[in-house]
Amino acid sequence: MRVARQSGFIFAVAEVAWVLQERQQPRRVEGKDLEKDVYLVDSFTFNGKGGNPAGVVFDAEDLTAAQMQKIASQVGYSETAFVLPDPECDFHVRFFTPTSEVDFCGHATLATFSELFSQGVIQAGLYNQRTKAGILNVAVSPDGFVEMDQQLPVFGGELDVFEVAEALGIPAEVITNTGLPVEVISTGLADAIIPVMPGTLDDIYPDNSVLAEFCRARQLVGVHLFELCSWADFTARCRNFAPLFGIPEESATGSASGALACYLAQHRPFLGYQYEFEQGRAMNRSSLLSASILQQSGCIEAVKVGGYAKHKGTQRVSFDKALTIRKMRKEDRRLLCDLAVADHQSDFVLPIADILASQKSNEDFHVICQGYAEPDSTILGFFILDHSFANHPEFSQFGELGLRAYFIDARYQGKGYGRLSCRQLQEYVAEQYPQISNLVLTVNQRNVPARALYLYCGFFDSQVMYLDGPAGPQHIMYLPLSS
Repeated sequence: MRVARQSGFIFAVAEVAWVLQERQQPRRVEGKDLEKDVYLVDSFTFNGKGGNPAGVVFDAEDLTAAQMQKIASQVGYSETAFVLPDPECDFHVRFFTPTSEVDFCGHATLATFSELFSQGVIQAGLYNQRTKAGILNVAVSPDGFVEMDQQLPVFGGELDVFEVAEALGIPAEVITNTGLPVEVISTGLADAIIPVMPGTLDDIYPDNSVLAEFCRARQLVGVHLFELCSWADFTARCRNFAPLFGIPEESATGSASGALACYLAQHRPFLGYQYEFEQGRAMNRSSLLSASILQQSGCIEAVKVGGYAKHKGTQRVSFDKALTIRKMRKEDRRLLCDLAVADHQSDFVLPIADILASQKSNEDFHVICQGYAEPDSTILGFFILDHSFANHPEFSQFGELGLRAYFIDARYQGKGYGRLSCRQLQEYVAEQYPQISNLVLTVNQRNVPARALYLYCGFFDSQVMYLDGPAGPQHIMYLPLSS
């Protein structure tokens, strides 16, 4: 027997088409504030002072990319590292500047492993980390010295000296008189390695907007300037500018130091293959970076950068567990295909690519995103609102809208996102479809967690089973939308 539900208005077919015109405004959902401790570490210190500050966040597996970005922006350092577990490596580390994620960061890697060592999480030894620049080894010495492998160099060719000089706001002779080229090299991040005449390094003050546009046009992370030091204990003194990523200047750059070591091995081999670089003097934060190159038959086989770090404090950051629910856009489709399906859901969830490929005109896809900033939002899941449910009188009727495929990425399950978003369905759907009376769905009787979630979020069980489902009997449930 069918249990009666409030049906609201009964519509003619032509009227139904008018009623189902969607409103496009996304709905923002507030959540409980979250807190994380950020360990503040100075990397590449020089006699225990100076160095480049980095933030380190442990146990970051419960954070979305948008939340990591928000934390990095709050901390405000040139990079903050987020440490996650990894099934194949000792650690998975992601790196964020105040404005965006980058593939790799040398000084944040040093900060991470120094902090792991000082807290007793790891002992002296050899470890590996997964980064977006690849899987890289990190060695920790008993005295706390950390040495990291970098990617083998990718030489990106020479740049026009006059264009470089114009971007830096300096005479071209400051570069050309060195007799050395300007070259793009990456050992994880692409930097322009720029030689300048001794004694000129500290007098260079580029226009950030001009330099950022220069780097954007040439797909550079930044520029790394150096002057050779025949009169000091250092191989070279350096400065690094990366305004395109929100870093006007930083006091120690591990990735660029590896690139500079490769540059010197190619253009000044008589200096040997062990280097000491000073950086940050112009910022009153002198830092010391060690770099080395292993060559075999003229080919670089290994690049290593190392140094010491010092813990300087802890900062607790808080951020809201905010969600945005909105209609799917064309550019969302690729991101939806990357969502992960948990093992226990495999019996109930079709491959997402197949769901998208079979989308019909009567189906509206909506996405669930973490955060408010649209460009930085991480898609956590999606659901389908089906206009054709009224064609199935065995479990629906006119004036009702079907809910299908409500799904949260396996990596974000168990963190409250499912409940938080589902609890907002009543208001969200009522706003988008103001004349709809009920939201209807069917839940496989074996999917006990899903049924419990829907009951918690205000759905009613009609106490009638739909027996024609392809995966077995299903509970018919509904959520009233209008009075």
